[in-house]
Amino acid sequence: MRTSTFLLVALAIVHPFATANAAGTPDERAAAYREFREAFDKGDYKTALPIADRVVEMTRSQFDEDAPEVASALTNLATTYYRMQAYGDALDNYRAAIDVLELQNDPADMRLVRPLHGLGSALLAMQRQEEAIAPLKRAVDIVRNRSGLHSEDQLAPLKTLIAVYADTGLMAEASREQDYAFSVAEQVYGKNDPRMLGPINDLALWNEKTGRYTAARLLHTRAVQIADAAQPDSIKAIPGLRGIARCFRLSYAYGESQDSIDAAINTLGDPRTGSLVAQAIDAPSSDGERSLRTALTRLGDAPEHAALRGEVLVDLGDWYLTASMRPRAIDNWRSAWKDLEAAGNTRLLERPTAVIYAPPPVAVSQRQRDPDENSTEPVRIQLAIDATGVMQDATVANPAPARESAEKAVLAALHRSAWRPAFRYGEPVAVNDFVFVEKVYVKLPKVSE
Repeated sequence: MRTSTFLLVALAIVHPFATANAAGTPDERAAAYREFREAFDKGDYKTALPIADRVVEMTRSQFDEDAPEVASALTNLATTYYRMQAYGDALDNYRAAIDVLELQNDPADMRLVRPLHGLGSALLAMQRQEEAIAPLKRAVDIVRNRSGLHSEDQLAPLKTLIAVYADTGLMAEASREQDYAFSVAEQVYGKNDPRMLGPINDLALWNEKTGRYTAARLLHTRAVQIADAAQPDSIKAIPGLRGIARCFRLSYAYGESQDSIDAAINTLGDPRTGSLVAQAIDAPSSDGERSLRTALTRLGDAPEHAALRGEVLVDLGDWYLTASMRPRAIDNWRSAWKDLEAAGNTRLLERPTAVIYAPPPVAVSQRQRDPDENSTEPVRIQLAIDATGVMQDATVANPAPARESAEKAVLAALHRSAWRPAFRYGEPVAVNDFVFVEKVYVKLPKVSE
């Protein structure tokens, strides 16, 4: 299921700096940049945006319209737009930065990596995944060409490229690059370095996405061990503890395949460790609930951990829903709302969410199909989900005769799903117009010769 929804934020920015004062001096430009970074690093993007725009104008005045320094300033402006979810404006400024740098006649200029990565990220946010592949792949290729095949600089754009590959059904490419990214991180950081927590989590999530739950759980366990070795009872172990519980839950809901077992053996790095894998498979599912309880204990009642505590409580509610203990699930979601509200963001619980949903084989997310024989189209299903999370009705909102079989497959998958209800003011509520979208393959009609 795709749950990511990107909103284009309409901006009405008043630029307080007159054109006549745009040039400034080098010292004033440096001071403006520092002011921009201070606001940006605090996440105060509304304040940062006009300053970033001013830096662009000052840079253009002090250098040349096509100077590389202008590209850097444009990239900062674009990234600020991106953080504000103004993806169209971000796109325009990333492209402008790339245009400036391409005038330098070096197609492998390392300065291109940031705006290319930004361009791909903005296209992904706008659901234009196919267009995002080229700039992201180019960014990765530039790093490998200039800094070496195992350069750390490729990890950020590579992570976005993997997401794009997965979204477009290019699962083999995504899997290959995910394994490569993990190998690079291990070589750069060392297997037990705390900086491996992010790459381990990325690979574990990929294994979850591909149904390799035991392999993912072993990786999450490794992350917990690394975090606790650096600092006992570390808060940094929370993602791993949540991952352990999630993998138990997903394995219970969807089962384990032989491919998953083989992946688990490969994760341990030694085919002779089959007994350890067997132990992992036979571990009681109660270990998952225990992991979430451990996470809550580590977080305690500290106000600064309210958001994360709320997320863990949502996980615990999902755990109980999967175990068919709906009243306990709702109680935990209610508790989660209180923490999320205290943290100032309850979006996680404001809309229905499929806790268990297996996309049908026709879904783009499952595997790639020949684009010469298939088109990809969104199937929109309007759902009615009651206050307990039970789906009461499902209707195709955009029916089309050519994809009737695909629509039926999505509906069948939804009837096997389990949902967390929407919440308002801390209580579950019924929603009768929730739109669920699944992108599917539709066979193209054969062209007569």
